[in-house]
Amino acid sequence: MITPVVRSQTPQGVPAWLVTGRELVMSVLVDQRFGIAPPGSPGMGSLFTDGEPHARLRRLLARAFTARTVTALRPRIAALANNLVADLVKAGPGADVMATLTRPLPLAVIGDLLGVAEPDRLRFRRWADASLGVVAPDLVNPGGHTPGAEAAWGELSAFIGELIATTRVEPGDDLLSALIAVRDAEDGKLSDEELLTTTIALLTAGYLTVANALAIGLMHLLPTGQLPTLADEAAATRATEEVLRTQTGRAGEAMPRWAQLDLELAGQRINAGELVLVKLEAANHDPAEFPDPDRFDPARDPNRHLSFGHGAHHCLGAALARIELAEALRALAEQLPGLRLGCAPEEIVWTGNALDDGPTLVPVEW
Repeated sequence: MITPVVRSQTPQGVPAWLVTGRELVMSVLVDQRFGIAPPGSPGMGSLFTDGEPHARLRRLLARAFTARTVTALRPRIAALANNLVADLVKAGPGADVMATLTRPLPLAVIGDLLGVAEPDRLRFRRWADASLGVVAPDLVNPGGHTPGAEAAWGELSAFIGELIATTRVEPGDDLLSALIAVRDAEDGKLSDEELLTTTIALLTAGYLTVANALAIGLMHLLPTGQLPTLADEAAATRATEEVLRTQTGRAGEAMPRWAQLDLELAGQRINAGELVLVKLEAANHDPAEFPDPDRFDPARDPNRHLSFGHGAHHCLGAALARIELAEALRALAEQLPGLRLGCAPEEIVWTGNALDDGPTLVPVEW
């Protein structure tokens, strides 16, 4: 019998409780006895806190980041994806799909959302790559931050700060302008610090995670030979959910929880202050919910994976990420239906990024 709550430890050797099983993971994610910061800790601010401060921020963000706003972005995202795939075709067989599609697409989308001017986008991407340890392997240090990554992060933060100041004076029709303009009689408005941390959260979650999800998804998808079927929007949407379900294994722990008081979970006694890892990868491979869970099936019936979390901290950018992935798959299916991996999957080199691991490059042929 598999025990859904077991003693474990993090890669850094920190003792923790590991929670598996989809239903139990969901219950922990909505249980207020578990917080995303240790009891008595103020948390990391912005979206990475609990209770009313977090609820207030979510309410304000929801006023600008609406489903209608995200849906309106679809034509632009489709055009970006089609243009990037066209560039991939021009690059010829043997091109790296990471460099030509999976990284440029989400970063271009974020650039549009934030109103980053075209001349600034190249350095914006370089800062983002370096600060997240994507391009330069020597910047990746799972045990801490390297000086190079810290410098890039500082420059990126300063750039975003200047962007907020400029947008405040000259607003446009982008999301950042909407976030600056949002007001509420009860919740007030977003402070400069909240705007900065929210913008950085959008970058980290919306860039690296989407880039890796698409790359890893293609590594799973291409060997099945089913890419040509995804030119249809419904098929691409269904395949997107399977990409998301199977991508979580390479990501770091998504906002681990700490017990806020002594409690019992599935028969195990957990003390206040103990770390609890809600394993989304295990939940997404629960055979009770996903038959034959280790098989990548782009035609799998729409499912209820937890890749975007659950409850109060469910990812605000989930709808946007889904659109980006689906439109990228559709563009590839339409323009490169014969796409295949240019090497064996085991030959792929991974970045080792502790936040969200992904391939350094993925060669493709057709």
